[in-house]
Amino acid sequence: MGDGAAGRRARRRWLWTLVGVTVVVYGVGAVVWRLVTGHSWAETWSFAACLAAINVIGQWVAAVIRRRAGRGDG
Repeated sequence: MGDGAAGRRARRRWLWTLVGVTVVVYGVGAVVWRLVTGHSWAETWSFAACLAAINVIGQWVAAVIRRRAGRGDG
């Protein structure tokens, strides 16, 4: 992804694609969770939102750890 307006558009398109795929995956997971467990829709969407937040925060923490790791670490 280059610099300038074209690069910004490409990054933005990639970001929105990632967001869309994430929403679809967690949405399908929530529907399956609802059908399998029989919980209410409110509980189902709360579960999906918590799971998504935990995964995003986990990725951010992992990125920070990788950035701070030195050459001799692990």
